[in-house]
Amino acid sequence: MSTPPPPPGYGTLPPDPYEPQPSPYPSGQTPGQPYPGAPGPAGPQYGQQPNPYGTSPAPYGSTPAPFGAPPQRTSTAMTLGYVSLGMGIFAIPAGCCCWFLAWIPALAALGTGAFGLSEIKSDPSAAAAKPFLIAGIALGGIGLFLTVVTAVWGVASFFAGV
Repeated sequence: MSTPPPPPGYGTLPPDPYEPQPSPYPSGQTPGQPYPGAPGPAGPQYGQQPNPYGTSPAPYGSTPAPFGAPPQRTSTAMTLGYVSLGMGIFAIPAGCCCWFLAWIPALAALGTGAFGLSEIKSDPSAAAAKPFLIAGIALGGIGLFLTVVTAVWGVASFFAGV
């Protein structure tokens, strides 16, 4: 009794990725060169200057964008809104425990929030930042109030001898 032949492709090894592969280009040809006998590059069109760098210019009216559309820039008011909100959030717990330093983030939240609102008046397209700015101003005000209350309480308890 004989054994059946193996299926096609059975027993062969996959190609070695480190072994040099035959070039798909004709002998002596490199990837950037045209095939032998192909017409050469066209010269500059009427009204165009020749490009000394060897690349063709973009057609009239088109904007070359090799990586897609550029990212949108964040407006100054939005950045100020983020800063104001962050400083306001930080000022509240700092106002409760560390009154001698908590006035700094509270005033920073109030200042950046007010400045951001003035930026929105000059640039109405940045109106999306308004909720962040208002929240930062409110939290900065609360943080400043807590700082004052904690400072008064600390000074009063010092003099009361508690």
